[in-house]
Amino acid sequence: MVSLHCQCRLVEYPGLLDKAMLRLLTKGLALAGLNALLALALLSAHRTTLDYAPWETDSVLLVMPEDEQFDLALLGASHAYLLSRFRKNHEVLEDTLGMRCFNMAMPTGGGIVPARLYLDTFYDRGNTARRVAYFLDPFVFYTVGANDAHKFVYFEPFDFGFLWRLVREGYPPRRILTYVRSKFSYSWLTQRASPLEMHPHALTASDVDPGRIAGRMGTLYVDGLEEANFQRYAGEFERIAERCRREGSAFYVIVPPTLLGPEPGAARVLGWLEEQRGKYGFEVHNLVNAMPQPRFYYNLDHLNTAGVDQFCQVWLEPIFSRPQGRPETARGPGRAGANLDHVP
Repeated sequence: MVSLHCQCRLVEYPGLLDKAMLRLLTKGLALAGLNALLALALLSAHRTTLDYAPWETDSVLLVMPEDEQFDLALLGASHAYLLSRFRKNHEVLEDTLGMRCFNMAMPTGGGIVPARLYLDTFYDRGNTARRVAYFLDPFVFYTVGANDAHKFVYFEPFDFGFLWRLVREGYPPRRILTYVRSKFSYSWLTQRASPLEMHPHALTASDVDPGRIAGRMGTLYVDGLEEANFQRYAGEFERIAERCRREGSAFYVIVPPTLLGPEPGAARVLGWLEEQRGKYGFEVHNLVNAMPQPRFYYNLDHLNTAGVDQFCQVWLEPIFSRPQGRPETARGPGRAGANLDHVP
């Protein structure tokens, strides 16, 4: 009889149920809003403690300023990342080039999509760069994980502007959720500066083994050479080139030196870049075989600090010390925009 009575009451007064649900929903939203405000207050307070130099963190946004002028901004994966992640390397870079540099490169194979997100944020914060250099690994045109599932979301602080950029650009929802959720992790809230000084380890000729080279290549091309992936990420690269042109930054593409030799996707990528040079006015320098000496590397495809010194002096300084588009007359051979293979 009680059950029947309640049903009759609900039928007789359906507005009671609607009002009860509305009150419950309102209280739930208020509680959620309060929790969100408390969480944001916590993150804001925590962020004030994260004052790092480029060689003390993997984060780009934590060291990215506002309304600053730079001579050179760097994009890319670990080959460019190491130019600033070690204090000595960053000093060599700036001292050799005589330039103020800001490095937006990522570790662990960062791709074209996150590079564009960083570059757009850099410009939108009012920063300028006379030159932008993308240290380009051809595999990033083919590998989905480097672009749409990269770990950079773990490295960056919570920022409404950056969150909105990820949403607006259609970045994968799971990665956006990871970006937000990771800011409440123990590892984020207890992080400290992680300075790296230099990398003195050097390989020998016996370390350069064909089996090891093949194994390393396999880790880079986990998605093969899918043309659909190439076309998608080529479009992202064009957005980078266009943004540089719009901002008045001279744009350079540099394939960095390694002991691996040309990657499987290199011919396709370099051929396409050659087609785009005239449209966007950038230079391409293929230096993959420019430094074949094992003593300049700490593994098969990353320069040690001595290698960085050599790379900056012999290759980068001649490229950046002349007006873009003019032939090189300094220590680096070849002509502007040339796809240079190994030159002794």
